[in-house]
Amino acid sequence: MTLKERLRFGLEHARRVTDKILDEIQEPKDWLLRPAPNTNHAMWIAGHLAFTDNRFAIMLDQPSAIDLDHLKDRFGKFSQPQEELSAYPSVKEVRELMRDRRQNFLRILDNCSEEDLEKPTPEGAPPFMPNVGMVFQMAAWHEPIHTGQLTIIHRILGNTPLADRPAEK
Repeated sequence: MTLKERLRFGLEHARRVTDKILDEIQEPKDWLLRPAPNTNHAMWIAGHLAFTDNRFAIMLDQPSAIDLDHLKDRFGKFSQPQEELSAYPSVKEVRELMRDRRQNFLRILDNCSEEDLEKPTPEGAPPFMPNVGMVFQMAAWHEPIHTGQLTIIHRILGNTPLADRPAEK
């Protein structure tokens, strides 16, 4: 398996797990459930993941990115989760944005050669992402940090952990 294949697998697997958890949030109010003060709720996490995929697109393939500046104060780095669902786009819109921005990010990866993954990132990229491949790797580990937060919400809502369920065929 090539590096590119491993990166794609990590990105796809992380998103499958996140989506399964989000699919089980049924009540609108549950999108704002915060397990403890100053923690993230599912709406913020979902929007943040979409926003972050778009930020990576800005770094790697500017023309494929979309303008999400109007959501920066809701989902960007250092933004704070809001207490009212009306402060956000609809759940459906946020989930669609997650899908669209991840599909775009995967297209960017698909268009990279193995050699492209070794190219330096543009000026201004954080030092922990020195090359293109590390941007994809960072995305593959960034999402599970937030998915871990979602698992707590998932359990509070009374759902069985995904790992405790029979394997899907």
